[in-house]
Amino acid sequence: MRRWNGWGDEAEHYPLEEGARAYLVERVGAGQPPRDATLEEVVRRVPPSRLPDHPLVTSDPETRLRRARGQSLPDWIAMRSGRVGAVPDGVAFPENDAQVRELLRFAQEAKAAVIPYGGGTSVVGHLTVDPDGPPVLSVDLSRLWKLHYLDEVSRLATFGAGVRGPDLEAQLRAAGYTLGHYPQSFEYSTLGGWVVTRSSGQQSLGYGRIEELFA
Repeated sequence: MRRWNGWGDEAEHYPLEEGARAYLVERVGAGQPPRDATLEEVVRRVPPSRLPDHPLVTSDPETRLRRARGQSLPDWIAMRSGRVGAVPDGVAFPENDAQVRELLRFAQEAKAAVIPYGGGTSVVGHLTVDPDGPPVLSVDLSRLWKLHYLDEVSRLATFGAGVRGPDLEAQLRAAGYTLGHYPQSFEYSTLGGWVVTRSSGQQSLGYGRIEELFA
């Protein structure tokens, strides 16, 4: 499962080798590892939702917490210390255009701000909730991940905005194509996130930045 307070998967661990540890002790002295707040501790401190009930929206505290921060150093410090700050008041997982429209209508009526959530890899504060602002609805786009149409004449493909890099490439590769866009966050980030942040990738000199690949 995706790590809740940092990058990568919870099953992957990279312990510091003894040689490196001895070198650091020699150079800067013995250290005391900080104690990370546990997921259970932080979940208990998530406040009640300020949104009215809606069948497409969950107010589950852990679900809201997992979409409260991105992957910057300040985000990691906030999550690991347990001082997360404000979190979204609800999370929705639309599966089609009609549900997206319904969620936007609901947010407008509830006077709520909407934060789209793709892969959660932002490092510039896109996901941070304003503690003094209105209620926040996080719209998780992960279920909008399919290739809807591929025009092999113009070589234009239409995808759901929530498709992550590996799934996008797998669907194109099955038809003999590639997008060729590989940012460092490729494993987790989404096409929608690439477009709105004007992403560049490791092969941008060959294929172009995302704004050159988007129609």
